[in-house]
Amino acid sequence: MKFILLIILLLSEITLASIGTISSFKGSVNIERNSQNIRAILSLPIEKNDLITTKENSNVIIKFDDNTIVTVGKNSSLSIEDYLYDTKNPINSKSNLKFLRGTFKSVTGIIGKINPKKFKLQTKTANIGIRGTTVLANQEIIACTSGEITVSSKNKSLNLSENQYTKISDKTKSALIINDEILNILYSGLSIDIYKKSDLEENKKLILLKDTLEKATEKRKISGEGNASSSEGAGEGN
Repeated sequence: MKFILLIILLLSEITLASIGTISSFKGSVNIERNSQNIRAILSLPIEKNDLITTKENSNVIIKFDDNTIVTVGKNSSLSIEDYLYDTKNPINSKSNLKFLRGTFKSVTGIIGKINPKKFKLQTKTANIGIRGTTVLANQEIIACTSGEITVSSKNKSLNLSENQYTKISDKTKSALIINDEILNILYSGLSIDIYKKSDLEENKKLILLKDTLEKATEKRKISGEGNASSSEGAGEGN
């Protein structure tokens, strides 16, 4: 009887400490917690101060209590610096996720919507402020695929809107249009192949985004050709 009570108490402590769970993973994923190493399994509770590390051809998707969804790509590390989802006093809620290495994707949950100033994403060299959005990034490229974000690095800040990205090494901090090359780099870092058709809802969104960007590129090409033809015609007339 005492043994059963002890198990119940331990499970209660784990539940109280949990701030999210592993909803999906592939390959080798390790969680360092209180000097212990834990191998990832489905539905494993995630806690504040966990250090999550992936290896080659691996990734992990974490669903936090406020429905924030974070994908950690291959050869990547995520440190959960701080997290509190206060359902009684939502204004107290906060999140600070630090990506020490590799590629990640973050889809904002409730905290990012009700208290965006306290929802923080960091890389080794940049801070990312969000306004109800989706961020796709590695240590060099930071992209916004929906909503808006602010990227701060080396005392400079830049606002990015949907389908824009910037490079941290860019001293002028330019907002550029996401293209196929950038998508391939980032999703390759997530260990996700955007060219593979899949029934997974996440992959459907990726394919839709890629198709949308390709159509936009094609329209720009056609528009450019039309302008060139008009110029040529005007030259011949003169």
